[in-house]
Amino acid sequence: MSEAQLYPGVKMSTSGNTDLPPNSFDIQQVILWDVGPPKPVAPKRPPVPKVLKESKEGDPEYDLAKIEMTDQLEEYSEALKRWKQEKIEYAAWGDRGAVELPFWSCDAADALANDAKAFAEGRQASLRYYISSRTRGHGNLPNLGLPEGKKPGKAQAEQERRAREGDADLVAARRADPVFGQQEIRP
Repeated sequence: MSEAQLYPGVKMSTSGNTDLPPNSFDIQQVILWDVGPPKPVAPKRPPVPKVLKESKEGDPEYDLAKIEMTDQLEEYSEALKRWKQEKIEYAAWGDRGAVELPFWSCDAADALANDAKAFAEGRQASLRYYISSRTRGHGNLPNLGLPEGKKPGKAQAEQERRAREGDADLVAARRADPVFGQQEIRP
């Protein structure tokens, strides 16, 4: 069992055999690949029923077909609004490609569940989120956890470059620190 003092009078401990400290970020972090939104497909306008072309107003069949056509046009209008929003999201994504995003475990579970539900219901053409091989316990996933045929995008390369620069800055700051870095010896 491992135990840590969080605040005076507040301790946290883990049970079982674990080599990680209590309240560890690594335990709670899940890294997901976001492959971006699928290219949106425009909805199809409902065809005009044959009854509306052949019958006249006042005929019950004509009136019923007119009501059904109005309902279909309302659904089509809603589908057009969704398509517009999908186009905006797709354009905003641009050519970034697949990128890794850190999530807390509860948020990752929600993202994966909502993604699978939207795919199953036909609201999206393909899955968007995948567990990365950098997530604890998933180190041996093929293709870094990405689906077959996908590879890390430009945004991922830029993200990794910025992380390396940040690490280098931190190392330089530690070296320059008078307490933790190389101490200056004065004669």
